[in-house]
Amino acid sequence: MNRKLIVIPAIKKNAAIPDQLIKKLNGITLIQRAIDTALELANSVDQVLIITDSDEIGLIAQRNGITFKKDKALFLNSENIVTEVINRTKDFPQENVLLYRANTPLIESPDLQSAYLKFLELNDSILVSVKKEDRRVFSINNGQLVKTKIDNFCEEIGAFYIFNKSVITKGNFKQVPFFVSSRKSIEIRNYQNWWICEKMLQRKRIVFHVFGSFEIGTGHIFHSLSLAHEITDHEIILVCNEKYELAVKKIASIDYKVIASKDEEKTILDLNPDMVINDVLNTEKDFILKLKENGAIVVNFEDLGSGSSHADVVFNELHETPQKEGAHYFWGHRYLTLRDEFDNAKPNSFANRVEEVLIMFGGTDQNNLTLKTLKVILDTCQMKKIMISIVCGAGYVYLDKLTDFISKCGYDKIELHQAIFHLSEIMERSQIAISSNGRSVYELAEMNIPSVIISHHKRELTHDFAKQETGFVNIGVFNENTSVDIRDAFTKLIDNKNYRLQLYQNMNKYNFLGNKKNVMNKIYDMLDKQENGALHETN
Repeated sequence: MNRKLIVIPAIKKNAAIPDQLIKKLNGITLIQRAIDTALELANSVDQVLIITDSDEIGLIAQRNGITFKKDKALFLNSENIVTEVINRTKDFPQENVLLYRANTPLIESPDLQSAYLKFLELNDSILVSVKKEDRRVFSINNGQLVKTKIDNFCEEIGAFYIFNKSVITKGNFKQVPFFVSSRKSIEIRNYQNWWICEKMLQRKRIVFHVFGSFEIGTGHIFHSLSLAHEITDHEIILVCNEKYELAVKKIASIDYKVIASKDEEKTILDLNPDMVINDVLNTEKDFILKLKENGAIVVNFEDLGSGSSHADVVFNELHETPQKEGAHYFWGHRYLTLRDEFDNAKPNSFANRVEEVLIMFGGTDQNNLTLKTLKVILDTCQMKKIMISIVCGAGYVYLDKLTDFISKCGYDKIELHQAIFHLSEIMERSQIAISSNGRSVYELAEMNIPSVIISHHKRELTHDFAKQETGFVNIGVFNENTSVDIRDAFTKLIDNKNYRLQLYQNMNKYNFLGNKKNVMNKIYDMLDKQENGALHETN
C-alpha cells in the first residue's frame, strides 16, 4: 500500500542554464545527484522513473539501472507537471507518486523521507514543497510608504510533489504544504543560484569541543569563538559538557549552535563532523582515534595529553619550548590568537609616569592573589596617586573579602570589574600590570604593558613566554614569599623608568594580530587536503 513511484522529470530544453542537468555541480551532475538521492530513498518495493526529452539523460538513466521514458516533444511547467506525470505513469502499479525535481540539489533523501511520511498521514491531499516567506511590504498613501506585514506567507519551490494518482484524477483534493528550510530550498534558475548551491555543497561541518565556565574561566570559549568568527564558508557547532552549558551558551549561542551533553564523545561522533577542534586542554588517545576513524580532521589546542600524538595538528601556543616530538606540533607565540576585541585596540605608547596599574588573575584566582597583590601595592599607589584597576572572573570566590577591604582601605582610586568583556579598554590606559601566567600574558604584550607575572601552579609555570626578554618580570609559582617578590618587582617598575622602558622596548617588538590568519590558513589547508583525498597521505 505504501510503495511509491519516484519520478524525476529531466527536461533538457527547460533548463535555465545550458546543459544544466548534465553540468557538474561540485563534481557531480545535477541529474546524477537526483538519481543518487532517489535511490537512497527507494526501498525494495519502490521504483524510480526518469522522464526526459534527452538521449544523453536516457543513457545516464540506463547506466544507473533506472527505467526511463523519452519524448522529445515533452514539455513541463508548474501548471501541467502533475497531470503530465500521471498520464505518463498509468502503466506503473504504484499509486503513490513522489515527483522530485533535479534543480533543487540541496534537498536530501532524509528530507524526502520526512515529507513522504507526512503524506501517508493525509487523505485526499497533494503534498507541495514550500518555503516560508516573512515579507514586509509597503502600500503608498498620499505619496508616503505605509508598512504592511503579511503573515503566514509561503512560496512554492517546486522541489517535489507527493500525491496519489487516483486522488488527483478524481479532482477533489486539498493542497497541503511541506516546509523546506530556506537553506535547502534554493532552486537553480540562474547562474547565481548555481554558484550559491555549489558553495553550500562545499560547506563542511566543524565542531568546536570546548570547556569553560564562569567558575573556572572562559578563556577557551573566547579562544574558540575567535577562530569560529573567521570561518564563514562552513557550518559551526559548539559542543560542551552540560556542566558548562550556562557559560558557553551565554557567550556563544547568539552566534552559534551550542550542544550541551553528558556524553560529549558520543554527541560529537553523532554529528559526523568533517573537522573537530578540541579546545579542552589534554585529550585522550582513544577519543582522538575514534574521531579519526570517523573521518574527521582533528585540530587540538593547548594539548600535551596522549591524544595529541594522534591529532592532525596541535597548536601548543603557550609553550615556547617543544614538550613533544612530531611535525604536526606547532609551538610558541607565533600561533597565539588573540580575542576579537584586540583587533582594533590601540597599544600603549611609553609613558614617563605610571598613572594606572592593572591587577588580574584569571577566572577563579584560587590563591586569592588579587587581594594579596592589592594589599602589597596599596601604600605605594596611595602615595603616588596611582589608579588601581582590578579585573576578576565570575568564579572569584573571594569577592566579599575583596570588596570589604576596598571599602575600608580609604582609597578612592580603585575600580573593580568582574567578568567583563572589554578588557582591552582597561589595558589601553594601563602602564603596568600584575597578572597570572595564562593567555592574558599575550594580551598584555600586544598592548605593550610591562608586567609582573605569577603562576598559580606548575602547569602555568611551563608557559615560558613571559620573561625579561619579552618585557615581563616573572616571579614564578605562588609561594609564601610571593608578597615580598611582588612588592620588590612593583616598586622597581614604578621607580626605575629606564628599567620599565627596557621592558617596554623588549615587548614592543611583538605583534600577534597576524597569528590568527596563519592558524586559520593551516586549518583551511587541511580541509582542502581532505576534499582532495590527500590529508592522510601527508600526515
